[in-house]
Amino acid sequence: DGVDIDPTPVIGLLGVIDELLRRPAGAVLTAGGELLQLGASPLPAGALAGSRWAEAVHGHRGGALAVLDVSAHSALCGLVRGLVVDGVVDGVHDVADGGIGLTLAEMAVRSGVGFDVRLDGGHPNLFSEAPSRVVVCVAASKVDEVQRRAAGAGVPVIPLGAAGGDRLVVSGLVDVELAAATAAFMGALPGQLELIDI
Repeated sequence: DGVDIDPTPVIGLLGVIDELLRRPAGAVLTAGGELLQLGASPLPAGALAGSRWAEAVHGHRGGALAVLDVSAHSALCGLVRGLVVDGVVDGVHDVADGGIGLTLAEMAVRSGVGFDVRLDGGHPNLFSEAPSRVVVCVAASKVDEVQRRAAGAGVPVIPLGAAGGDRLVVSGLVDVELAAATAAFMGALPGQLELIDI
């Protein structure tokens, strides 16, 4: 209809695991777990450029994307791989589409466990899609091990808060009932399908 379609890169990946010894941690929270952000600190200037929040909420397109530091990203991936293989983390999720706000919300909805966190940087940090960040949920007894391994890998660690309860709380920014977030998440696709005239 004369309207440009945004570029949509698609990557297909297939892997084979010869012997699955342990199921990897999923994108979930465990009640009482500590939430840590691994990687990418501090947030780059223009952190909302190219984000869903900038476009969908404010109609802003353009800006300069954060530079990808391949060495730092590789170190982060190696750290996360080791933590998962050794069973150190109970939950793990990359920070991508929708930023850390959506990352935490998805983890909460999938596990039925809320969270209470504090983020410096306000809304830009909540919705930034800057690269090379992962959120992990770990038992309190394993926080020191994660921090030690991260220091050895040269990966920053930012304590965020704790998992638990029935609310999604980001101090001063968000306070939503877990049930409401779950209903919105589960109803998103059926709601969109109702809009389609078949």
